[in-house]
Amino acid sequence: MAESELKSLESWMREIDKKLDNHLVHTASDIAQIKNDIDWIKRFFWLVAGISITAIGGALFGLILK
Repeated sequence: MAESELKSLESWMREIDKKLDNHLVHTASDIAQIKNDIDWIKRFFWLVAGISITAIGGALFGLILK
């Protein structure tokens, strides 16, 4: 009886270890998703910054030609 309980306990511990290891994989993939979201925000920032610099350059060029 004690051996079957011990085997049951050992299998239960192995299941817990597998779930903990699997959880770390999901956490790593979540971090990768956040990194991709930050990359999108950076691209949007550079797009807005480029358009703003172009508008300022156009306004200065218009003032010079006036």
